Amino acid sequence: MNEILRKEIWRKLEGLPDDKAYQVLDYINFLRSRYSQKDGAATPIQRFGEVVQDTMRRGKVPARALRETMKAMSTADRVLGNLREAGREFLVELEGGRPEPSAPEPSKDPPEAREIVVD
Repeated sequence: MNEILRKEIWRKLEGLPDDKAYQVLDYINFLRSRYSQKDGAATPIQRFGEVVQDTMRRGKVPARALRETMKAMSTADRVLGNLREAGREFLVELEGGRPEPSAPEPSKDPPEAREIVVD
């Protein structure tokens, strides 16, 4: 997907209420099941968050509670990602070698989102 299309979709999604955004997500999942040939890479925390989200939606949990829970899951994923990178850098320094290039993870954050890094 090109960046212009990605930003347009994101911009239009931001204006929707949560219940309508979940309808869009359901439709995207339907389209992916029919036409997608590959599944995007997701961290274990992201996959766990998706399962929690689906379970909460089936349980008719209010949108606000769902949003706050997903925000916490997203924060946990970022923290663990930063911890993983810090651990990798530490091991490289400990070995005195050059870091092995890691595959960049696809960004799930909106294009305008800022990530807070805690040292």
